[in-house]
Amino acid sequence: MATILYVTANVKAEAASRSLLLGSEFLEEYLRLNPRDEVQVLDVYRDSIQRVDQDVLNAWTRVERGEDHALLSDEERHKINRIWRMADQFLRCDKYVFVTHSLNLWLPAEFKMYVDATCVLDRTYRLTPNGSEGMLRGLPRKSLHLHAATAYSLAGERDQSVAYLRSVLNVLGVAHQETVLLKGDDPETGSWEEYETVRSKLLGLARTF
Repeated sequence: MATILYVTANVKAEAASRSLLLGSEFLEEYLRLNPRDEVQVLDVYRDSIQRVDQDVLNAWTRVERGEDHALLSDEERHKINRIWRMADQFLRCDKYVFVTHSLNLWLPAEFKMYVDATCVLDRTYRLTPNGSEGMLRGLPRKSLHLHAATAYSLAGERDQSVAYLRSVLNVLGVAHQETVLLKGDDPETGSWEEYETVRSKLLGLARTF
């Protein structure tokens, strides 16, 4: 039995988002084929993600210096515990599905907050004499990133969302990554032909993911 972490980053209702609709279809098909697997759903807009603020930075510095966790202030301890729980959840899961959309050539700020809460030193990666090493390195972890890019060109500049998340997952040690792209997230203006092509690809991936 595997555990899937299903992360969405879209403030829209599911019916108003092509990526959310397709992600839901993928998950439904995956669970039909793997009914014993567990899914943990995280919506970065709905679920409160702890921001890396001054309290968190202070707590990290003090813990790294060897100070006892109990000596942190109540606020520092509360916030750092929330981040540690998020990082530990990521570490425990076997598979990751990210359903995102582009916002000004990148991911929504709430998703970046989530990344900051999971990329935690000595939790999901460690430092070695040769640089950082992901705690998931060598483990059979895999990910799927379903991303809806902007439907129009922004001065010819390239969307950085997919490359960024791929780099983050490489840092953490997720070796097997799949990416599926959509052009536009609006069901009313997006291409129906593209939607069906992506849907077919996702349902195929559900059989091997």
